[in-house]
Amino acid sequence: MDAVTYIRVSTDEQNLQGQLQVIEQYAKERGYNIVKVFEENISGSVSPLERPIFREMLNFCKKNNIRTVVMYDLTRFYRAKSPLEALNLLKDLSKDVFIDFAREPQIDDPFLKELWDFIKSWFASYERAQISMRTKYGIMRVKNEGRLYHRPSILHYFASILFNKDVSELTKEDLERAKTQFVAIVSKYWYDKRFKKHQIASILRDYETIFKKLYEKYPHAPTSYQVFWKIMKVK
Repeated sequence: MDAVTYIRVSTDEQNLQGQLQVIEQYAKERGYNIVKVFEENISGSVSPLERPIFREMLNFCKKNNIRTVVMYDLTRFYRAKSPLEALNLLKDLSKDVFIDFAREPQIDDPFLKELWDFIKSWFASYERAQISMRTKYGIMRVKNEGRLYHRPSILHYFASILFNKDVSELTKEDLERAKTQFVAIVSKYWYDKRFKKHQIASILRDYETIFKKLYEKYPHAPTSYQVFWKIMKVK
């Protein structure tokens, strides 16, 4: 998923690179593809909507249909007079962008901490709804184009690496061709009693370059024994 990063430092701070390193690691773990980094040197007491670079970032997201902004923590967003003010602004912005924080904010007030947990939960639900909607429209689009539109299996990810195509671009012919090579590679370990079938994904990742590339590019690709078994049992 494409995303942008917003980093704010004030005149008495020099932790820009530190923020960026944390954000990059977090983005990698979440599967975000950071397409642009916005840096702004301004006091945190200035409302985000009054900051030139923050507004530039929002315009960039709108023009490029980007819905996710990754920031270091809540203090980088806004050091408002009241944390409640910052949380309300976050909620207002959520109709345009989902702001994800790489670090949890330090909130001492029990009431505000509970409120933050509620809003964070609301954001998570909102993000899931947006992903579901994008997936639905994506399926409709590729279905109308005559391409594959069901949820990818391990074979789809394998074919994607094998033919250097996006999963959504694969054809039934691609899958049939990929299946032959998939079975040939997996069989070397599947029927060897030295290897345990329930560890097949880890074994393939360690011994076969194509599977190593597969899980590096698609870290959320399935790894359970069952997904391999479904293909091997009908080979």
